[in-house]
Amino acid sequence: MKSKEELLKINEEQRAFYNEKSKKKTSLFSKLWRGIRNGPLNSFQKRYNLRHRMYIKHKQWIGDLSDKKVLDLGCLRGNALSLYMAEHAKFYVGIDLSEKAIADLQEKLSSVNSSNAKAVAIDFLSDDFIEKDFDLIYAFGVLHHFQNFDVLLEQLVSKLKPNGEVISFDPLETSKPVRLLRKIYRPFQEDKDWEWPFTKSTFEHLKQHFEILELRGILGKAKYGFILHYLPLPSAFKDKWIKKQIERDWRVQRPEEILNCMQVTMHFKVKQ
Repeated sequence: MKSKEELLKINEEQRAFYNEKSKKKTSLFSKLWRGIRNGPLNSFQKRYNLRHRMYIKHKQWIGDLSDKKVLDLGCLRGNALSLYMAEHAKFYVGIDLSEKAIADLQEKLSSVNSSNAKAVAIDFLSDDFIEKDFDLIYAFGVLHHFQNFDVLLEQLVSKLKPNGEVISFDPLETSKPVRLLRKIYRPFQEDKDWEWPFTKSTFEHLKQHFEILELRGILGKAKYGFILHYLPLPSAFKDKWIKKQIERDWRVQRPEEILNCMQVTMHFKVKQ
């Protein structure tokens, strides 16, 4: 398992990767995966409002921000809720490894006149990041970028107030079809050094430091609807089946029930 010092070195590689991403040649396998993820799979999620539903749930978890100090962790150029949090929080800090991405976010913050908000290019694990006492850390697609999950969890605890909360969204590698696909793809994956989807043990490590308040599964049995969607069957039948599975995935409330899903979003707080 990687030490904190090794993770910092990997994060430096990650910073360079995202800063130079537009100039890099992309492998064929990466192009194929991104084509599926940003094309048909993205269209499927939009059709059934999977992300929209999740953002609504995140706003519920976030609650009243007027007296909260918020860290938007690994936010890149800003996620779907970055400006919302910046405008409503007592104090907002958005951080990412990429200087280029953070410059873009800072422009957005300036355009909405968020004087209580700032964007900083810095490594969350670095000793140079001295901000602490956050009420909330929002981590959209970020926590699975740390191979040594315990190092990350300890850093999260150190940056939060007592009873501080985290809202996260990450991929899972717990269902057999997903494990197989990732095993085939991983040797060709450009960002494999900092891409570690959650496994069963992730939840056990998490519960050592945090209390899980609520979690929701996305694309469990509903992921098979992605294939069903393209079969020559009546549209009404396909829609009914897919929506039923989406609701079933969304209602699971225990980690052991969520292992069939491709993605998980969670709300958890520091354990007392």
